[in-house]
Amino acid sequence: MPAKLKVLVLNASLKHGPELSNTEEVVNVVLGKMQKFSEIESEIIRLSDQNIPVGLGYKESDDDQWPTIVKKMVAANIIIFATPIWWGQRSSLMQRIIERMDAFDEGTVPEGRGALLNKVAGVVVTGSEDGAQQVLASIMEVLTFMNFTLPPQCCTYWVGEVGMDSKTDRERRLQNQAVGQMAEATAKNLIYYAQLLIEHPLK
Repeated sequence: MPAKLKVLVLNASLKHGPELSNTEEVVNVVLGKMQKFSEIESEIIRLSDQNIPVGLGYKESDDDQWPTIVKKMVAANIIIFATPIWWGQRSSLMQRIIERMDAFDEGTVPEGRGALLNKVAGVVVTGSEDGAQQVLASIMEVLTFMNFTLPPQCCTYWVGEVGMDSKTDRERRLQNQAVGQMAEATAKNLIYYAQLLIEHPLK
C-alpha cells in the first residue's frame, strides 16, 4: 500500500482562481476529513483555469491541457468530481470533462478504458435553491460506466433555501452540521474503498 493515497479533485466551478469557490470550500471540508483516516496527497484542478477544448478525443489541439489532466487521473487513487448547480444541472465544465472522458470509453488513451478500473470516485455538489439529487445521479451514472468504484455515501452536497439571498448561502452552509457529517462519511468511505482496491484490485 502506498504511504499516501493520491486524491485528485476536478473542480468545475465557473469561477476563476483565486476567487472563492463555494464548491472548492466544500471539497476542502472533505479533504480535511480524509486526513483523519489516512495520509493523502491531494491536488485540486480548477477547470475554469485550464484550456479544455470541445471534443471527444484524447487530444484536440496542441495547447489542449486535457492529456495532462488524464495523466493525473490515471495516477490518482481517488478522484472527486465537484460541481456547482446551474439552472438545475451540473456546470458546463463538468459536462465538458464528462464528454472528454469519452476517450477512455473509446480506448483512445494508451491505457484504454481499463485505466479507470480500481479508482474510487466521489462527488461534491453545491447550489442555490436547486436540487442536488438529480445532479448527483446523472454524474454517478457516467462514473459507474467509466469503471469507477462508487462507495456507499460517496457524495457531499449543500444547496440553499428557496427565496434566500444567494450571497448568504456560504454563511448558512458553514453553520450547517449536516455538511460536515456528510463530508466525514464521504471521506471515510472513499479512503476505505481506495485502500481495499489497492490490496484487492478488480481484474
